[in-house]
Amino acid sequence: MGDIEVNPLLLLWNLLVEFLAVNAKPLIQVLLLPGLAFILVFAIVVLWFERKFLARAMLRVGPYYCGGRSGVLQLIADFLKLFMKEIIVPDGIDFLFFAAMPVLVSTLPALALILIPFDQNWVLWNMGGISLPMFFAIAGLAPLMSVFAGWASNNKYSFIGAFRVAYMYISAEIPLVICGAAVAIMAGSFDLLKIVEAQQNMWFAVPQFIGFVIFFLGVIIEAERTPFDIPVAEVELVFGWRTEYSGILWGFAMMSEYVMFQAWTLLFITLYLGGFNGPILGFLGVTGSHIMWMLVKFAFFVVIIILIRTVYPRLRMDQMLKLGWKYMTPLAVLNLVIVLAMKMWGIY
Repeated sequence: MGDIEVNPLLLLWNLLVEFLAVNAKPLIQVLLLPGLAFILVFAIVVLWFERKFLARAMLRVGPYYCGGRSGVLQLIADFLKLFMKEIIVPDGIDFLFFAAMPVLVSTLPALALILIPFDQNWVLWNMGGISLPMFFAIAGLAPLMSVFAGWASNNKYSFIGAFRVAYMYISAEIPLVICGAAVAIMAGSFDLLKIVEAQQNMWFAVPQFIGFVIFFLGVIIEAERTPFDIPVAEVELVFGWRTEYSGILWGFAMMSEYVMFQAWTLLFITLYLGGFNGPILGFLGVTGSHIMWMLVKFAFFVVIIILIRTVYPRLRMDQMLKLGWKYMTPLAVLNLVIVLAMKMWGIY
C-alpha cells in the first residue's frame, strides 16, 4: 500500500475550523463583549460624547474638524496622533518600570471587567463564590500602579499626584468594601451571578439606598472623575501622576480613567440595580435581552456621571478626605448594620 499524502494547508484549515467550532463563544466574549472591542469602543464613543455634551452644556462648539460637525472621527485622529508621537523619557528613571505602569493601570481594571456577568451563560471568567472579592482585589491594584507611575516619573508634580491617589483611594476603598460586604450578606453569597439572581424581585438599591449612594460616589472616585479628579488637577499639578507621560504611554494613562469608569460602573449595576435582570424581549431572546438591559443601565449611568462633571467643580483634597472618612465610611458601616438587622429579623 502506498503512503497517503496529507495536505498540510488542508490539515491546518480543518484544525482551525474545529478550534473555532469548539471555542466560538469564548472568542466572541474575549474579542467583543466584555472583551477588547467593548472596552475600546466604549472609550472612543464616551470620549466623543463627553466632549460634545460638555461643549453643548457650556455653549461651545466641540470637535468638528474630523468627521464634519459631529466630529465622530476626532478620537481616531487623536489616537493616530498619540501613536505617532515620540515617547519622551525623563532623565534618571528606569524606563521599563516607567513604561509598564500606565499599561498596568489600564489592564488591571480590564481584567476585573471580565468577572462581570452579562447573563447566566455569558460570563467570561466565572470565579463563583469569590468573584466579588476577586474584583476588588484586581481592580484595587490599579491605584497602586498609579502611585508607582508618579514615583517612577522622577517629577515633583507626578509625586504629589501619586500621594493624592493614595490618600483618595484609601478613603474610598474602605466604604466600597463595606458596601460590597453588605450586598453579599443580603444575597447570601459573594458570587456575582447569585447576587444578580437575588435581585429578581427587588433591586438592592431599594433596601440598601444608603449603600447605593455611597457606592455610586465611590465609582466616581475610583475613576478619578470630576469632582474627584484631584490627583490630576491641571491648575495645581500640571497633570498629576500622568505629567511625564507622552505619546502612546500618555494614551494608556488617559485610557485608564475610562476603563476604571467602565469596570466600576458595571459592578455598581450588578450589585444594586439587578445587573442583567429585565423583561425578556422576544426578538432578542433571553441572553440578548439580558445583555441589552445591562448596556441600557450602563449607558444611563454613564450619562449621569458625565452630567456631574458638567455641574460640579473639583473638590479640594481636605474636602475629599472629610467626605470619605467623616461621611462615607460611617454611613457604610450604618448600612451594614441595617442589613445585618434585616437578616437577623428575617425582613429580607
